Amino acid sequence: MVSRSAQPARTTADASTTHTEHVVPGAAGVLRRALLIWGWGHVTLGDRRGWLLVLLQPLAIGGLALAAWQLIDGTRWLAVFVPLVALLVFWVGQAVHAHRRAIALGGAPGGELQLALFLPFAFALLTVFWLIGGRHGSPASTVEAYMDAWQAGRPDAAAGLFPDTNLETAALQHFWADQSSELVTRISDGRAAFGPVSGLDPARPFNSLRVSELATSVAGEAAFTVEIVRTERFETTLLGIIPVAAQRTIVVAPVAQITLHEEPASAGLLPSSTWRVVAVSTADGHIP
Repeated sequence: MVSRSAQPARTTADASTTHTEHVVPGAAGVLRRALLIWGWGHVTLGDRRGWLLVLLQPLAIGGLALAAWQLIDGTRWLAVFVPLVALLVFWVGQAVHAHRRAIALGGAPGGELQLALFLPFAFALLTVFWLIGGRHGSPASTVEAYMDAWQAGRPDAAAGLFPDTNLETAALQHFWADQSSELVTRISDGRAAFGPVSGLDPARPFNSLRVSELATSVAGEAAFTVEIVRTERFETTLLGIIPVAAQRTIVVAPVAQITLHEEPASAGLLPSSTWRVVAVSTADGHIP
């Protein structure tokens, strides 16, 4: 015969077990886990499909990193942008979905501000992409990198712009030293001849340089000329009747000519190429 006092005790235990089984994690914790690892928030809620996202995350990041390593330096660097944006959108989307599911299952709401902490990471990643993307994807960008390296006195940075990896930085440094000495001499002579109004300043020789692309009919080849220029004031008229003063740029002397070739960087579905400096010629010599 079952006593009446035992029945309430079993009912209380069953209620306690039922309550434990239905405890849902707070939405803030679920969102935080999902922002760190894909699918972790869903797994916390008991959704086993979240394990697929956990496995997908390293594959997606690794695949994008591999594509970026092959394409970001060349002409196809923008092909990486769409997958990068899709990756970030999916990252946030799966976290938001886990957060909303936690609330729908009865979890404590909150934690939405954690999404704002993810934004600096996303903006920083996109900024780095735009800064380094396509550095050698066009002739102009490669020439700009060469001129910046020359001005900064960094032959190690400029040596990577040449296809010949055996180019010695000491030889490039010596070439620059001779070229800079000749540059300062010509700018000093020009300032003495045309005066300070010419804008020629031997203390800032690179401010007097102009880089222009030359026309070429050879596919996969480009050439740029580096010239010393000065400014000159002249009188003209506005609408043919109002006299006004204007300025024009006049070439003082050529400094160098930079020749580039387009080289394949990667093959496959998206073949990419980069532009390399093959020669820098002056009146007194050339490199390599």
